[in-house]
Amino acid sequence: MPNIREAMNDKIKGDTRRLTATYLVIIMALTLVFSSVIYVISSSQFDRPLPPRAGQFQPYQFNNNGQYYSIQDLIDQRASEARTELIAWLVVLNLGVLVSGAFFSYFLARKTLEPIEEAMEAQSQFVSDASHELRTPLTALQVTNEVALRKKKLSLPEAKELIKNNLAETIKLRNLSDALLGLARQDTSEATREQFDVALVIQSAVESFGPIAEEKAITIKQEIPTLFVTANQQALEHVMRILIDNAVKYSLENSSISITAKNESNNVVISIRDQGPGIDIKHQMKIFDRFYRVDESRSSQNVEGAGLGLAIAKSIALRHGFGLSVNSKTGKGAEFLIQISR
Repeated sequence: MPNIREAMNDKIKGDTRRLTATYLVIIMALTLVFSSVIYVISSSQFDRPLPPRAGQFQPYQFNNNGQYYSIQDLIDQRASEARTELIAWLVVLNLGVLVSGAFFSYFLARKTLEPIEEAMEAQSQFVSDASHELRTPLTALQVTNEVALRKKKLSLPEAKELIKNNLAETIKLRNLSDALLGLARQDTSEATREQFDVALVIQSAVESFGPIAEEKAITIKQEIPTLFVTANQQALEHVMRILIDNAVKYSLENSSISITAKNESNNVVISIRDQGPGIDIKHQMKIFDRFYRVDESRSSQNVEGAGLGLAIAKSIALRHGFGLSVNSKTGKGAEFLIQISR
């Protein structure tokens, strides 16, 4: 999406210039006000006359031009020179503030717009990635239907195969749409809290994956004591479902998944450990990024998915105050940890 990004960059540059100018105007306005106050106060001191009785004892001085000056005249002359010098120093000071303020204003403008720029960049990248992922099944649908239309006769087995392929791609589109909507809902969902037993939530999440685990002969082991926490129950169950689904997808056949929970330093820590291929350390910091699996680290097991599950889990965890991390070594399986404050 080069045109959108170019337009976004141009807008950011324009906003940076406008914000820099605004900050600079504010700084210069304050500097000029303070300079004016300093000048007025100083001038009032320069213009102070001699005390009334001092005039009785004012000697006169004779200069080369034959003119006489009193002490008051000399004081006035000195005050005028001091006033001129003060103006010169204030001008230099304001010029210095103008130059340094320009750099400082630009720095403030960049700091102010940086989070907005990052958010816009992330949004642009998300739209680009989503468009790419939506395009893939749509292209597959288009190609299979175009090939079928070119045939003069379409046998029943061929028609069934076409419908089967179209159905598979339609399911992919639905799953991707559901994932995108789920991610959007998490950005606006309310973070309500209540007290509940972690064991019951985990049991509910595990039960929904029983049939899928049985198909791959995967055993899900649970060691969950009664542990009460005050948090968002639906959010925790949603994160558990995503992590269990991820563990089942990547686990080898005839393997096991271990789920444990324990109390550590007034926190409840839930562990979901699988016996899959593991995650290389260079990918562990990125697996919670949206679409990361699809774009950069495709699994050799050809696991279906849009690469949004862990991103949604991380989004939920951040919003509801859960800690979510991963420990893994290549070939040693993966362990995902959820940390909840009691």
